[in-house]
Amino acid sequence: MLLKFYILTIFLLIASIGVSAGDNFTHEKIAVKSTRSYTKREEKLKIYIEGIRLDMDYLLRRMRFVDFVNDPAVADVHIIITDRVSGSGGMVYSLMYNNLTIENLSDYTITSTTLSSDTYEESRKKITDALILGLMPFVNQTKASEKLVFRYNGDAEEQPAQNADDPWNNWTFRGDVYGDVNLEESRKTYDYSFNLRADKVTEEWRYRNNVRRSVRTRKYITDGEEYRSDNTSNNASSSVVKSLSSRWSAGAFGSYYNSNYSNTIYSISFKPAIEYNIFPWDISDRKVFTIAYYIGPEWKKYYEETIFDKIRESLWEQSLRLDLQVVQTWGEIRAGLNATNYMHDWSKNRITLDTDLSVRIIRGLSVRMGFRVENVHDQIYLPKGEVSLEDVLLNKVQLPSTFEVGANFGVRVQFGSIYNNVVNNRL
Repeated sequence: MLLKFYILTIFLLIASIGVSAGDNFTHEKIAVKSTRSYTKREEKLKIYIEGIRLDMDYLLRRMRFVDFVNDPAVADVHIIITDRVSGSGGMVYSLMYNNLTIENLSDYTITSTTLSSDTYEESRKKITDALILGLMPFVNQTKASEKLVFRYNGDAEEQPAQNADDPWNNWTFRGDVYGDVNLEESRKTYDYSFNLRADKVTEEWRYRNNVRRSVRTRKYITDGEEYRSDNTSNNASSSVVKSLSSRWSAGAFGSYYNSNYSNTIYSISFKPAIEYNIFPWDISDRKVFTIAYYIGPEWKKYYEETIFDKIRESLWEQSLRLDLQVVQTWGEIRAGLNATNYMHDWSKNRITLDTDLSVRIIRGLSVRMGFRVENVHDQIYLPKGEVSLEDVLLNKVQLPSTFEVGANFGVRVQFGSIYNNVVNNRL
C-alpha cells in the first residue's frame, strides 16, 4: 500500500508541475521576445514545426514565402501539430500556432481533416493548405505577403452545400488483414492476423466494436526432428460512451478474450465506467488529465488447472486509471497510472506506471526519456505444474513474474545553421 501511495503522489506532483510550468513558460517567452511592428518587415517569417512527420520537401517547394528553421529558439512562430482519429476513420489534425515575436497576434489553433480513403498525396496537400492558411496573419506582417496571389477554384454560381443524407447514420466499418512468412532451412515462421471494426462517433455518443484473431507459428528442425509452437489469440470488445458534460463521461465496456499462451479458453467481462477530465475536452489537443474508474464481473475458464486449483471461476475486478498529456512549445509530457485488483483478494493486483517525457533544455539541446514499470500480482491464469525447457524456448506459455521494467533515454545536440530551406534529393 505504501508503494501505491508513493507512485500516486509522484504522478500527481508531475501533473501539477507539468500543467502550470507549460502555461507560464509560454507566456513568459512571448513577453520577452515580442516586438510591436507597424510596418511590414523585410525578412521572411521564420517558422519551426514539430509534432508529426511531414514531407518537408513538399513543404519547402510550396511555402517559399517563409523560412523553415531547425531551432525553435530563433523562430517567429512555433507550430505544434497533433493528430486524432475521427469517427469516420480519417484523421483530424490540430495545428497550434504559438506566436513568439509579433505582439499584436495571439496564439490560436486550426484543424484539418483527412478522410480514410484519402491517398498520401491528398492528405499531405490538405495539411499543407491548412498550414499555409493558418500562417497568413503572420505572413501579413512581412513584405512576402505582397508577392502572394490567392485564387478561388469554386464555381461562381455554386449553391450553398446542403446537409447530406447519411445512409450509414455515422457508422463506419473497417477490415484489416496482415500476413508474414519467413523461411529458412531449419527455421520457419508464419504470422497472420485479421481485425474488424465497426464504430460510430457523434458529439454525444461513441460506439466502438472490434474483433481480432492472431496466429503465430514457429517451426524448428534439427537432426531431422521438428519442434513446433502455435500461439493463437482471439479478442472481441464492445463499448458505448456517453458525454455527460464538458468534463464528465460514462460508459460500459464488454470484452471476450481467448489465448492458449495465457492458458485461457475464455475470459468474458462487463464493466461500467465513469471518467472525469480536469480540463475541458475542447482543449484536449493541448492538455488532458483524466481520472477513470471501471468495475464489473469477469468469467474465466482455463485449458489447464491453475496454480490456485481453478479450472473456471467468476470474479469481480475494479480499475482506477489516470492519464496525463501536456503539449507545449518546450516539450511534451505523457504519463499513465493504472491500478487494477480482483475484489475477492486485493493482493491479486497490478499497478502500471508509464511515462514519456520530451523536454528542450536550452537552444540546441533536448532530452527524451521514457519509463515503464509494472508491479504484477494478478497472474491467476498460470497453469499448475512445472514448465518444460522446450516450452520456454519455444515461447509456448506465459512465465510467472512479479514485475516488468523498461526504460529509454536519449539526448539530441544540434548546432550550426538554423535554416533548412534547400531541397536536394540527389544520391
